[in-house]
Amino acid sequence: MLETVSAMLADDFDVAGIATSGTQAVETARQLDPDAIVLDINMPGLDGFQTFRALERAGSRAPVVFLSMFDLQEHVSEAFRCGGRGYVLKSRAARDLAGALDQALHGRLFVPSLPSLFEAINGGGHAMQLYGAESFLDALAGFFDLALRRGDATCVIATPEIREGLGSRLRDRGWDVGGPSGHRRHLVIDAADALDRIMRDGLPDATRLAEIAAELDQHRLAVTEAATSRMTIFGNMVVSLSAEGNAKAVIALENLWNRLTHALPFFTLCGYSTSCFHAGVPDLWSSACAQHDAVGHASDV
Repeated sequence: MLETVSAMLADDFDVAGIATSGTQAVETARQLDPDAIVLDINMPGLDGFQTFRALERAGSRAPVVFLSMFDLQEHVSEAFRCGGRGYVLKSRAARDLAGALDQALHGRLFVPSLPSLFEAINGGGHAMQLYGAESFLDALAGFFDLALRRGDATCVIATPEIREGLGSRLRDRGWDVGGPSGHRRHLVIDAADALDRIMRDGLPDATRLAEIAAELDQHRLAVTEAATSRMTIFGNMVVSLSAEGNAKAVIALENLWNRLTHALPFFTLCGYSTSCFHAGVPDLWSSACAQHDAVGHASDV
């Protein structure tokens, strides 16, 4: 596995050192002072979490991406709780590991699933999820199920296929959403209607977007039991803007939303379809990632 991962990363990174145990990893890091570390959870002697803490005690500040064959939620939660910047399943290492390291080196989290994203960001934050096929909706329903059980106010600002698919799956989970008697903590807004409201001359208008943020915060305060409760939001308006070739508006929207909500208890998840990055805009992926605290890929990507 060590040889496979090293060869896998060699095209994008200089693999400065390798180790086959936690103790050896601490000594190797002390000698080489690497920019980033890939750390297996299951190793002889010290496990990955113990090794991480030993690296910190030895003075290492390199971001760590954990690698594991297990997607157990307790492992993922512990990885981020102890300070890891990413978690990659070995079965997806060829697709995700280099990207996870890149995100970690830029100060962002890389998460393997939406439930783990929910656990990794306990307070407010701004994350993005790349998705492909319809199976993404099952994970999104699980994400909102967690938010509703937590007591969050929730909001979906999305295209029809996302709204309808998510609503159906939430109803299957026992949540009364959709229709005039829908759940009071769950707002549903059409992405096209939201864009009609905020777009002016091809770009989002800061004043109108601020109005939406204020309305969502007022809704949060009205329907939740505590002033410190969170507003959890999913939106994919960027898909419509990308389809129009308006990459400038995509980044402007993300930047404005960051400025308007950074002091609010909002957890915003932005959904980017893989189609967003097929239009020949070379820097859209990196520019979009730069606007977020965490990045994840759906399992079908």
